[in-house]
Amino acid sequence: MNKEEMNHYETDNLSLCPYLDMEGLKYVGIKKDAIRRKFIFIFEDPKIQGVDLARAFLKSRDKEYKTYWSFYRNELSKAQQSGD
Repeated sequence: MNKEEMNHYETDNLSLCPYLDMEGLKYVGIKKDAIRRKFIFIFEDPKIQGVDLARAFLKSRDKEYKTYWSFYRNELSKAQQSGD
């Protein structure tokens, strides 16, 4: 599957991002949704499992959560400061 055909999963849920990363979805980037005034995290989702992983996250307890959460918190701060 080439880059143009890659499926993506997008979320504005910062708490979900570390879980998606630990479950194997690759972080692609972040964008600003001007209409909703939120930042959207984008993940490669070749197996189209993002929705199922988001549901599973509600029941999860992972030891690495805080490390990943801090990464995404910093990504959000950088995006907000850049004004994009």
